[in-house]
Amino acid sequence: MSSTASAPAAPLQRFAAGFGRFSAVLSALGLLLAVALTVPSSWFPFGGGGDRPSTGTTYSAMTPAAPVRLAAAGVSGVQLVAPLVRSATAPREALRTPPDDAPLVSWWSGSAKAGAARGQTILLGHAGATGGGLTDIADLAEGDVVELLTGEGTMRYEVSTVRSFDPADLARVGISLFKQDGGAGRLVLLSAEGWDGATYQDSVVVTAAPLGRPSD
Repeated sequence: MSSTASAPAAPLQRFAAGFGRFSAVLSALGLLLAVALTVPSSWFPFGGGGDRPSTGTTYSAMTPAAPVRLAAAGVSGVQLVAPLVRSATAPREALRTPPDDAPLVSWWSGSAKAGAARGQTILLGHAGATGGGLTDIADLAEGDVVELLTGEGTMRYEVSTVRSFDPADLARVGISLFKQDGGAGRLVLLSAEGWDGATYQDSVVVTAAPLGRPSD
């Protein structure tokens, strides 16, 4: 009698045991998913970087401020550090000035402040017979780092282009180089060189895209 009663219970016990194991697996998977969602993406080499390799540096927005010092480092060994002076003289007018201030690098106060989301931050230097404050920018290359120190922190940029222009070409491209109704906050460095007594025969222009304020 007892053996007859226990027979139908065996399948139920096997089903219960199997359902218990299935529930445990689901619970474990749920726990793993929850943990994965809380792990910072920076722990993974592919997190948020697209096809570009991560440098390990994170950036944040910075309150726009007047730049007071420039620093640049290049793969070619360029190590440029220069204090900045504020100048109300627009670049086109400054390019007509003899190089009697060759050691100085000026920030055009009519241009964007470092960290601004719009406009362009314009720095300009005049080169004399023995060089000038921005002569070394000719040795920068795409991907090199440029930093502007401000009262709100350091704004970092990445070099996009390095070009040389004669007076005619500079007059043509100056419209886009110096305008302030666009530019997305990029940095423009200009070294006016080759003064012949009347005009500069060559201008080295570096443009750099804003990265932001380094957070680490």
